[in-house]
Amino acid sequence: MESKYKYKSDVKASDLWLIAMRRTYKSPTGIVNIIFTVAMILLTLRFWGAASDIIRSLMVLGCILFPVIQPLAVLGASARQLDDMPRNLELSFSDRGVLVTTGEKSESLPWKRIKNAIMQRNMIVIMSDDRHGYMLTNRVLGQEKEEFYNFLCDKIRA
Repeated sequence: MESKYKYKSDVKASDLWLIAMRRTYKSPTGIVNIIFTVAMILLTLRFWGAASDIIRSLMVLGCILFPVIQPLAVLGASARQLDDMPRNLELSFSDRGVLVTTGEKSESLPWKRIKNAIMQRNMIVIMSDDRHGYMLTNRVLGQEKEEFYNFLCDKIRA
């Protein structure tokens, strides 16, 4: 199988974090987070002078819950998720399909098993089913990103 494109996956915790944060803030959950944070800041400003130290601490905690604590928690979860992902993942793309290689193991995926390709600002995600996929970052794709994405779309649609 002669490869037209061949890449080594180079996913970092920050890439997974960015996907999770985008997903959160493009959903109703993100809107609730923003409304809660704005409301907490306004309540804190309004009642700061009359509040006890414990209540002030809780107000500060409420103000930083979504803009600080949540992103740090998601980054930690992203780092743990990265530990479960295979290392040295290499993807080779040809007219016949995708060859996935990790160390000594390899699997050939015909194009009919590739469900979708999603171009994001910092990567392309190649979906093998509704929940699983392969991520190729801009660091790996370089200048070929558009050309490679067009190749993927042509093969998936065919």
